Amino acid sequence: MRERLFWILKDYGIDERIAKAFLEVPREEFLMKHYSLSHVYEDVVLVSYEDGEVFSTSSQPSLMAMFMEWVELGEGMKVLEIGGGTGYNAAVMSRIVGENGFVVTVEYFEKVCKIARENVRRLGIDSVAVVCGDGYYGVPDFAPYDVIFVTVGVDEIPEHWFRQLKDEGRVIVPINMKFSGRQPAFLFVKKGNHLEGNYKLETRFIEAGGNLGNLLERNKKLLKEFPFRKTIRVPRLQMFVELVDLLTRRLTRMNGTFYYAGPEGTVEFSGGEMRIYGDTPEIESLLSQWKSCDYRSFEHLTLHVGYNALSRISCTI
Repeated sequence: MRERLFWILKDYGIDERIAKAFLEVPREEFLMKHYSLSHVYEDVVLVSYEDGEVFSTSSQPSLMAMFMEWVELGEGMKVLEIGGGTGYNAAVMSRIVGENGFVVTVEYFEKVCKIARENVRRLGIDSVAVVCGDGYYGVPDFAPYDVIFVTVGVDEIPEHWFRQLKDEGRVIVPINMKFSGRQPAFLFVKKGNHLEGNYKLETRFIEAGGNLGNLLERNKKLLKEFPFRKTIRVPRLQMFVELVDLLTRRLTRMNGTFYYAGPEGTVEFSGGEMRIYGDTPEIESLLSQWKSCDYRSFEHLTLHVGYNALSRISCTI
């Protein structure tokens, strides 16, 4: 039956070395629920574990294969996976990186994490380390990584990940958009003090637990009172709020209204305009850059997410 999935992936145009890795790993060994083998090797999302409290899935193989191609996963690479589930995806990636590579996979829910550890142990997979904990912090013990591979919806790309990624390293990540409820996936490359990247496609993953799923709440603590300065009318305000979310990681919400919580100022987004309190050079610079790109949505922009540096926007052709 595994051959069936192999040919499905080949029909999608997936590189043979990646499709072959799915052929070599028995998906049914990572499922705690029973399915017929014919269903296991269809190109579908499967529930891998549930007990009424904790829920885990095995992602759609073609999507995972595309993620692997986009990050250019190859022999000898070191990978940090966030959202390990019961271990299937990490096992597949271990076949691609080979004996000289290594996959570190982090799972937030301890019950699921222990299952993943047992699955990896039982199948004799030595090139995968399963870590139980909050993926927000990454795993510094094995850094630096060539690739960070995210299989849960996250609110941000934390600075911990940025520090643990090699220069020119790649991140594939589905990001929870707090304003629209969308979960687009982005491919980023580390360049100096920025992650530079672009939109790839829409996804729908389980949202991460821990700090990766509560950015709005954490940012409430950053809100301070500043003197009112001015109001700016903003075309397509929702799109700009989503850019602020992606680029600054400082978005929060109170009483249904979104705010940017900056170090020297606050911005309230409401009714098609921004009300600025204090100094917010980051936001005003981003607005100017966005205007120069004709107010395009993030699908048609290149994002430069700054770490100890200002984020910026550039126009794609």
